[in-house]
Amino acid sequence: MSKGQVSTEYLVILAIVLVVALVVVYLVGGFAGMGAGTMETQSMQAWGTAAPFAITILKQSGTTLELEMRNNDVSTLVLTDISMDGASVFSSNTTFTSGEKKVVTATVVTACGAAGSDFSHQNVIMTYNKGQITGKTQVGARPLMGKCS
Repeated sequence: MSKGQVSTEYLVILAIVLVVALVVVYLVGGFAGMGAGTMETQSMQAWGTAAPFAITILKQSGTTLELEMRNNDVSTLVLTDISMDGASVFSSNTTFTSGEKKVVTATVVTACGAAGSDFSHQNVIMTYNKGQITGKTQVGARPLMGKCS
């Protein structure tokens, strides 16, 4: 075995170890600079595909939170209440036909900061009626997160 071959084999093994280590760090989420942006992206992906109500766009200024919501159910639904952060922020009977989008305006407890700063609302629960069944609930899998406007 020549010296050149041993050096080449060593470099190849070292490269493989580095690539595996980078993949593991990426999968575990160890890159620090991606934290807030990644959380906001994950929140919007989860809410954008949620059922029966999806939230496709959100915007908050002061205590006013605007939510573009879509009914992902095949039935007509009546949204009766939205609560988050332990308080009811919207309560009005709003009818959504299947696939329909509407903008719902909620008044939240925590005011948004300066434009561009982050906001987050925990424990989002939507109450709705479907057919003759009243008081059904949808609990958000993730908090609602975004940037103040």
